[in-house]
Amino acid sequence: MPDERPLHIEIATPDPTTVRAALRGDLAYDTVAQLAALAPAAGYRLLELDLSELSFVDSSGLAALIRLHQQAELADAALRVVALTPHLRGMLRITALDQLLALPPP
Repeated sequence: MPDERPLHIEIATPDPTTVRAALRGDLAYDTVAQLAALAPAAGYRLLELDLSELSFVDSSGLAALIRLHQQAELADAALRVVALTPHLRGMLRITALDQLLALPPP
């Protein structure tokens, strides 16, 4: 990957039971470990992901999103994608991950 961009995650808590994470940069093999910090903590019921500023996602990034979804389910929480690029929407559709992850309407 010639032009690697680091992954930046901005966290907000719009209410006591929701965590919103905005991801910017590349979600790839070298950066997916940062998503572990997003695992839902006790008391949170909703993890919202804004993926609209991701410039690159590889198979490791897709796998990390699946793991994050599974962690949310185990914590009795929900994971919802609140924004994403058209390219990423297409990638999630092709891989059938749009059936697993709650996506916003197109």
